[in-house]
Amino acid sequence: AQTSDDAQTSDDAQTSDDAQTSDDTQTSDDSQSSDDAQTTVKLTKSDVTLKHTKLVYTGKARKAGVSVTVNGVTLKKGTDYTVRYKNNTDIGSAKVIIKGIGSYSGTVTKTFKIVPKKTSISSLTALSGGFKVKWKKQTAETSGYQIQYSLTKDFSSKNTVTVSDTSRTVRKIRGLKSGKTYYVRVRTYSIVNGKKIYSSWSTVKKIRTN
Repeated sequence: AQTSDDAQTSDDAQTSDDAQTSDDTQTSDDSQSSDDAQTTVKLTKSDVTLKHTKLVYTGKARKAGVSVTVNGVTLKKGTDYTVRYKNNTDIGSAKVIIKGIGSYSGTVTKTFKIVPKKTSISSLTALSGGFKVKWKKQTAETSGYQIQYSLTKDFSSKNTVTVSDTSRTVRKIRGLKSGKTYYVRVRTYSIVNGKKIYSSWSTVKKIRTN
């Protein structure tokens, strides 16, 4: 009766090296912020300049002339931005819409005025304590005329007379000081949506009253 050498602790029962934490479970480098998303520069109102903020009515579409400059660089129309106009034929407020394209984004809207065509003074005649002014008739989109006269060249102190009859082109001004020099100018106006829109003033002329 011997102690059996066959009853041995089995070396086959070992902790398996095959049960390991898998190195295959890794954070994917593919989950990255895409560098392919293009960054654009947004246009602002300060980037856009209009060559004209006031244009005279002609019966045709008027264009204000657009210039776009970003960080000292002048952009190119059709490549960096597009231009679209709205309400730019009739007297009143017109719009120009600038939209960034390509490397630029954003939309900027600017406004400019379309005003009536101005008139001119045909003649000034001295009267006793006044004068008579005659101006050139302006028919296109004209609702009336405005006359201003003053003892000062800069019209800092002035009087204004409105002539709503568009067929009338002569007006006598009375009740002024005799022997004084008055400065006179005339402009047209058009009424749009109940509001008067004025032309530029005529060239100033002066007259000495009798």
